[in-house]
This record gives sequence, C-alpha cells and structure tokens, in this order.
Amino acid sequence: MDIISVTKRSLGYIKRNGVSAGILEIAESMSGRDSRGSDYRRPTEYEISVMRRLSERLSRTPLISVLVPAYNTDPVFFREMAESVLAQAYDKLELIIADASEDKSALRSICDEFGDIRVKYISLPSNRGISENTNEALKEASGEYIALLDHDDLLTPDALLRIAENIISYSKRIGKEPDVIYSDEDKTNASGRDFSERNSKPDFDPNLLLNNNYICHLTVMKASLMKKLAFRPEYDGAQDYDLLLRAMREGAGFSHVPQILYHWRISPASTSSNTSGKLYAYDAGIRALEDHAAAFDIKADIYNLRNVGYYEFRYRGDIFESRPDLGAVGGRVVTDAHRGRICGGIMDKEGKLLYEGLPVGYTGYFHRAMCQQSASALDIRCIRLNPEFHDDFYKITGVRYSEHRVPGIVSLRPHETGRAPQDGEKVFDAKNLLPEGDVIEMSMELSARIRNAGYGLLYYPCWQVVK
Repeated sequence: MDIISVTKRSLGYIKRNGVSAGILEIAESMSGRDSRGSDYRRPTEYEISVMRRLSERLSRTPLISVLVPAYNTDPVFFREMAESVLAQAYDKLELIIADASEDKSALRSICDEFGDIRVKYISLPSNRGISENTNEALKEASGEYIALLDHDDLLTPDALLRIAENIISYSKRIGKEPDVIYSDEDKTNASGRDFSERNSKPDFDPNLLLNNNYICHLTVMKASLMKKLAFRPEYDGAQDYDLLLRAMREGAGFSHVPQILYHWRISPASTSSNTSGKLYAYDAGIRALEDHAAAFDIKADIYNLRNVGYYEFRYRGDIFESRPDLGAVGGRVVTDAHRGRICGGIMDKEGKLLYEGLPVGYTGYFHRAMCQQSASALDIRCIRLNPEFHDDFYKITGVRYSEHRVPGIVSLRPHETGRAPQDGEKVFDAKNLLPEGDVIEMSMELSARIRNAGYGLLYYPCWQVVK
C-alpha cells in the first residue's frame, strides 16, 4: 500500500474519528504496509489447461449460476469481469446480468459480442436498488449453487473449480454438501493486473460474523437456500451481510476455501476505496445485526467501531443469560492502558497468544484484534465465567472464583474516549492468585475443560486489564 493510498484513507478516518485516532490509523497502516500485499500469481496457460482436465474428471459437477447486478458500469471493467467468468477452468456455469443502467446499449452490446449461450442478459426497466436488481437475476438462475459477483470485480481462473472441489470434499468429510462457501480475496487496481491486501480469512466463526462481514467475497450459496431467503431491499448496502446472518439462523453449513478466488476492484465507485460515501451501508449493517439479535431474543446494542464495516455487538446485562452456550468470556491483558502492548488474552490450542505485542490502540490484521470472536483459550487474568465452571476454576487455580475487578474499557467506537462499564462487566481479579502460578498453563487447562463440556469461549476485546 503506497503513502498516497494510506493518506487518502486516513483523511476520511480523521474526519470520522478525530485527529488523534487518525494519527493512530496512519501509524498502524504504515507500520504494517509490508504485510498488506498479495501473494497471488495468475496461473500460466499450461496450468489452466491442467485445471480444465481436472474439471472434466470431477465426480460431481453442479451448475453454478453467477449473478451480476449491473448499474452504469464502466464498459471496460464490465468486459473484464465477464471474461473472467467465461474463461473459468470449470465451465459448467451460467452468467446472469441484471442491467439497471440508464443507458443499456453498452453492456447489452458486450454480452451480444460474446455469443455465449451461458450468458443471460436481463434488461431491467428501472434501477430498484441492489437487492431488488439481484432478486431479478436470482429468478432466472438455473444452477444448484449461486455465486455473487460485483459488476466490476474479477474471478480467478480457477475460482469455480475450487468451489466445485470444495463441495465434493466437504460432502465426504461432513456427510452433506455445504450451504455456503466462501474464499479468501484480495484487491486489484484499475488495470486488473496488480494485486494487494490479501485477506486470509478464518474458517467459519459465527461470533466473528456478528462483528464484521468477513465472508463477503467470494460467496457461493445453495440456490434453494438463496431463493428461500432472497435479498431484502430495506438492507441495501448490507444486503449480503443480512443474507449471511439469516443463512446462519437457518442452520446453514459454511465452508471456507483458503485460497484467493476473488479480486475486489479498487475504483472511485467501490467501497474498497470510498468508505465515506457508503455510510448508509454500515447503518444497514447495524440494522441487520439488530434484526439478528431480536430473532434470538438476545439483549444487545450494536455500534459502529472506529473502522467502518466493523461493529461492537454489546451484550446488555448478564451475557450468559443471552448466551447460555458460552462457558467463558475473556478480554485482553496489556502492559499499560495507554502506551502498552498486548501481553495476554485470546490464545490458540497450543497456548500461543494471537495478538501478542500489538500496541494498545492498534486493531491488527484486517482489524480482527478488535473483533469479538470464538476462542480456543482465554486468559484467566481477564475472564468472566459461567457459574457452571466456578468449581473447575478453584480446582485448577486453588483460588475461589470471584469478580472484583471492573475491566478498563477500550474505546472502539467513533467520537468517544471510553464508556462506563455495564452490569455484568466485572471479571476475575488476578491479584487474588496467591501464590501466582503458571497463568498460561492454568488458562489452557480451564479453557480445555470448558470446550470439552460442550461450551464456547468468546473473546471480548473491549475488556482489558493491566498486567
């Protein structure tokens, strides 16, 4: 990421969040610029020919419908998008264009030029918004699975092949086919040849999805499920987020392809480069999350975080009343509340601290350090326990579990320096650990007991305590 791109993005950030937060954003962007590239390499013609042969030998070849709602699209970008679909190594596909452009001649002409029966062009009488336009394309889809593609973005040559392979492998592993499949992605510039900002996504995490639509591109869904749910126009701008949340409520099985299959085009009209002009989309995201909370009778308030498109799903009252599936909720431990670094918090199953050393105020890779997410292990120095595990805590630590410490609150929302703790936001005070044992070992053992009992662990990064 170059200094000009960082500066443009940061100016918008300063406008939303103030000078201090903006300076912090610039500092983090510049310090992490070397890790914001993309390792994507376009396959050679020989490699693509090998992929085509692999496609012919697949044990299952479902038809995949690629839906593209188009509106006043740059003809050059549109042609490149369509070519990226029609040149797929996996050719059992159809491309459905729902054109709501004011002047439809350009896109219609391009579709006619292809002379490919897999292309279905639909001329919409008016622009009714992204959801309604996509629903019109959805009505014409014949595929068993449906892929969503923006009108100026690109698929990699092997995108649909990897999706088909995933359907087969998931079915063998789980015993049924996935309902939703998503992939890693990166960004491309106007030329479509330079790539940056690889987004390596985690496997499906329902807790993380309540903080950010990290799934986004490429999304593929079973046609039967998508047609049942459809897109809701009242959530335009976050219509795909709303769709995924409702799919999760339906009990959909999600599968992740850990490869870049989608290039998100950076252009003045896209949210990839223009977040300030798309604030309505983030407000729609809040409403989609509020609808999700209401569907499960979860007492929570939803707020935008500093980085648009990221949310705080703030539980009201006792979190275990809303989330009886959780065995523990834990925050992070820092060396200093203002100028320190993270030295405790969420860990993997081997006890590795995920965000170790990250400066206080930094948000980490794709801002995930500030997102609630499922955890394999939590640090007992900043933890709140389901009463079910109070006795386990005593057996492991030799100390009775009690909540005396009110965690410091990390400001993650725009235009605020902090917020008052709410009911239920007290955590165990690690000062009661006498004598102090191996904190990591005790944290790992307690977390393992909670997981083995069938409960979840939630990382709640807006809680922090000083070591």
